[in-house]
Amino acid sequence: MCLVNLLLLLYSTRIMKQKIGFLYLQTGAGHLSGAKILSDKLNELYGDNVQCVLMDGFGKDSTFLRLFFEKGYFATTNYFESGYIAFYQWTKLKIVLDFLNIVISPFLVPKIKRFLKTNNITKVVCLHEILIPVVRKAIDRVNPKIPLISLLMDPFTAHPIWFYEKNTEFIVFSKKLYNEAVEKYGFESTRVHIFPILLSPKFDKPACESEKVEIKRLHHIPGDKKIVLIAGGGEGLKQAASIVRYFIKEKTGAYLIVVCGKNKALKLGLEYMVKLSFFKDCKILGFVSCMPELMNIADCVVTKGGPAMVMQALSIGKPLIISTYVRGQELGNMLYVVHNEAGWYIPDAKNIVRKTKEILSDDNELKKIKARIKKMGIKNGLKDIAEFIYTQTLNTSLLS
Repeated sequence: MCLVNLLLLLYSTRIMKQKIGFLYLQTGAGHLSGAKILSDKLNELYGDNVQCVLMDGFGKDSTFLRLFFEKGYFATTNYFESGYIAFYQWTKLKIVLDFLNIVISPFLVPKIKRFLKTNNITKVVCLHEILIPVVRKAIDRVNPKIPLISLLMDPFTAHPIWFYEKNTEFIVFSKKLYNEAVEKYGFESTRVHIFPILLSPKFDKPACESEKVEIKRLHHIPGDKKIVLIAGGGEGLKQAASIVRYFIKEKTGAYLIVVCGKNKALKLGLEYMVKLSFFKDCKILGFVSCMPELMNIADCVVTKGGPAMVMQALSIGKPLIISTYVRGQELGNMLYVVHNEAGWYIPDAKNIVRKTKEILSDDNELKKIKARIKKMGIKNGLKDIAEFIYTQTLNTSLLS
């Protein structure tokens, strides 16, 4: 049987073209972007031996689920945080998780089964906790030997639903979550794998000075001013209006770049505010594809506690001011920044502007902060994770 297993390993990783399915939800930009960069890296590394297929786990016709989880997530985290916290705490109970699994499965399992069969999927990577149990069910009904790999996107704090399904290979980004998986939730230690944080390769190294000059020229940004980037992911930063208002009042001399994402109301409101106040040192943007460039030219980044923005900024040495974080899932990210003295948690807009003015007016202090960030040794796990995904094989224990 050992010889059979070895032959299967060689066949599945070298000869047979792998068709890897990535399943995500749009409850935040990080899950989809993670699927895209992994897909691109697998194609780069293994070329004709791999084909990646991405799928929104809700599909196009799950209107209620999309409204509840996607729109509900945006609405509660931005406008009704106590409601989100209540739901987050309530869904920690196993009886509630069991109930949610029963309710959701009839809607999603058939869709995922069709996805697996139609695309001849040989391996599945799941990037959202809600999907893991239903993906497991779908795989078991199509072919239980298909490997399932779950990728925990939050590096330090994870909802219990991530650990609900044990029959999966489990990727985490910290020893803390490894210990939780094994000691608290009963995962087999051999099925939990620690890697550095998953980042776009565009954040592998900071831009040099000549590159920064060119980025500023292309985006019509003054070359003689300190830059403050205000961004909060796909839906913008919820305190952005208040923060910009205080920047206008304080006259810090900094140039603001505000990224509103898909939040059209925020963008329109900020544009009116800037125009009516005759404030010229500001650029208001909607959804952008040039976030790496904007982050590279920033001297300071004001953002929320989401893992993508936090780790991207730190990986290229940018001091952070975290103005808000989603209670529960983003607490660990905020504490990581504060404990390593790589930035500050400041929820008050007026104090954010004062702190920004303070650090940008002292080049020596700015250098000290950047030195502390560099000592953190943040590494991109993209290549290692892609290699791990590629080398996962059929569950040979089921062949015995």
